[in-house]
Amino acid sequence: MGKSASMSVKEKLAACKLIAVVRAGSEAEGIEMIGRLKKKGVRAIEVTYTTPNAERIIASYQHDHDLIVGAGTITTLEQAQSAIEAGSQFIVSPGYLPVIGEHLSFHDTLYVPGVLTPSEIMQAKANGYSVLKLFPSGAFGLSYMKNLQGPFPEIEFIPTGGIHPVDVPKWLEAGAVAVGVGSQLESSTAEELQAVLSSTIM
Repeated sequence: MGKSASMSVKEKLAACKLIAVVRAGSEAEGIEMIGRLKKKGVRAIEVTYTTPNAERIIASYQHDHDLIVGAGTITTLEQAQSAIEAGSQFIVSPGYLPVIGEHLSFHDTLYVPGVLTPSEIMQAKANGYSVLKLFPSGAFGLSYMKNLQGPFPEIEFIPTGGIHPVDVPKWLEAGAVAVGVGSQLESSTAEELQAVLSSTIM
């Protein structure tokens, strides 16, 4: 993996603070959702591969310098390669499959595998990953991430799954590098999102 480029993407995600997880029923719906999120001030987008033609959506934003667009819910090698070819700036999986990480290690793209348990974190760490998606974070709560930070102080977590936008500052202040938020962003206004992000001291 090209560490310099992938780490610069990590820094950009950290600056964005919030990653919008776009899971749509069609390509058109996905593009419309991204348009609305962009108007609200969201700058980091994760297009899930459960969305039809996700790779086409990602490719359409390759030259949009106002957005960081990546691929999410990558569970197979074929999807990982498709995401690379589409120009994904980062790639996220719900879990950790070493073969996907090995394949992506030959590409200059930030890969964020998903973990939940200490054993999964240890395996991902042993294979060189220090930025991990903690999923599903909302079901386990903020205290769970804090407990994991004790034995794994060098790991940077991106908690995702069931987190409400209003709680984003709490996760960031607890040490999350960024926070993934899904469908609840649709009901948040631009003013509400800006209030959430500006309330966070970084």
